[in-house]
Parts: sequence; structure tokens; C-alpha cells
Amino acid sequence: MVVARKIRETMMQAKSVAVMAMAGMMLWGGTDAWAQRKSGGWGNSSWSGCSGAMLGSSPSTYKVGSTTYVSGQYYQTGYPKVERSSAVRSEFLSQRGYSSTPAGYQVDHVVPLSRGGADATYNMQLLPTSVHKAKTAQERSW
Repeated sequence: MVVARKIRETMMQAKSVAVMAMAGMMLWGGTDAWAQRKSGGWGNSSWSGCSGAMLGSSPSTYKVGSTTYVSGQYYQTGYPKVERSSAVRSEFLSQRGYSSTPAGYQVDHVVPLSRGGADATYNMQLLPTSVHKAKTAQERSW
């Protein structure tokens, strides 16, 4: 019962982050990249200019909470691409008394990044490698 409530809370937080990320895109110049993605590409849109990532340079990023998003890049699910933070991962492990990931375990995002989950300590858990692989495979089949 407590676990189900915790999962619901985590999913609500992830949805809030996804909504904030979309709002951030609209406010910080991501509208052009969003329109390009929706229209099928740079050549198929009536939009001009490039307020997202510039060609030939590294992509720009923006931050919502502790999660950093890559402007103009999206998962196949439509959510904005997350730039994973090694500092957040280290903080998560440190909170649990580890300096590195224990042997046979992997750090998992409870709500997948590709589904709008945040790259934040509250959305991470340690799973045995075999369980993590099975969970990831299931999530990719959604």
C-alpha cells in the first residue's frame, strides 16, 4: 500500500516535470525545434531560423528542477531528451552509503526518462542487473 502511494507520488512529480519542461521549451526558444519535430523536419516547415541547437555545434540545454534537457532532441515517446547527470547519480548512491554502484546492481529511473521521468534522486532506485534489464525491456515495449 505504501509502495503504491510512493509510485503514484513519483509519477505525479514526473508528470509535473514533463509539463514544466514543455513550458520551458516554449519560453526559452524551443518552439522552433518543437515545430520542426512536429512538421517532420527542418525542410518541411514554414518556420525559419534555428533557435534550438545550431548545426555543427553541441546542443544547447535547459534545466527544470534538477533535470537538464537537451533542446530540440526527443525520445521516440515524444518527451524531451534528458542529459543524465553523474552528480545526481553520485548523490543518490551517497545517500545510500555507496561511493559507487554495488556489484551486480544498476541505478534505475523509477519513471523512465523516456516517459518524462526526472533525472533526480527521488526517481532513482538500485535494482539487480537482471531485474533492471527486464524492466527496461518491458518499458521499451510500451
